[in-house]
Amino acid sequence: MNKITIISGSHRKGSESLKMSKVLQARLEAHSSCDKAEIIDLAEVNLPFWSESYSDSEQALIDKVGAQLEASDGFVVVSPEWHGMVTSALKNLFLLFTSKQFAHKPGLIVAVSAGVGGAYPINELRTSSYKNSRLCYLPEHLIVRHVGSIFNGKEDDDKKTEAYIDKRATACVGMLLAYADALKTAREMMPDMSEFPNGM
Repeated sequence: MNKITIISGSHRKGSESLKMSKVLQARLEAHSSCDKAEIIDLAEVNLPFWSESYSDSEQALIDKVGAQLEASDGFVVVSPEWHGMVTSALKNLFLLFTSKQFAHKPGLIVAVSAGVGGAYPINELRTSSYKNSRLCYLPEHLIVRHVGSIFNGKEDDDKKTEAYIDKRATACVGMLLAYADALKTAREMMPDMSEFPNGM
């Protein structure tokens, strides 16, 4: 059984990213291979920006979040597209935490857009967040466009799009959990990389 952490990358409270995180949480917890799916909402969890030193309270929060990430078997990274980029809070998370939390664990990227965008966060996360963390992004991702029109529980929601995204999200969740099972074995077989803590 797998423990999955969903990282909602928006700074906005009650964001569309959080809405989609909850949708994915429900799909994960309905799956027979998932024991628990927890959300880290970066609008609520006020992590300090990366620095060379932290106050005691800041360090306590970093340690708490780090322990949750380390105990996870896989991740869902949900990002809005702001000015064609992921959020600063999400980038900061990948500066604060390392391979100790992420290495050789699967990650599903989910991009959220109010319009027809959403592709840029996929590219940015695949390019710049895996090198030292050694997080293994799936060869699949999910882009939720016109997110405001679906999963609101309203009669005027776009039911056709919602059904499509729901079906695709369920398939992505199944893939994530399959990789989570497989990479547990891979982690047991990894060579000692302590001499090479950073990727090239």
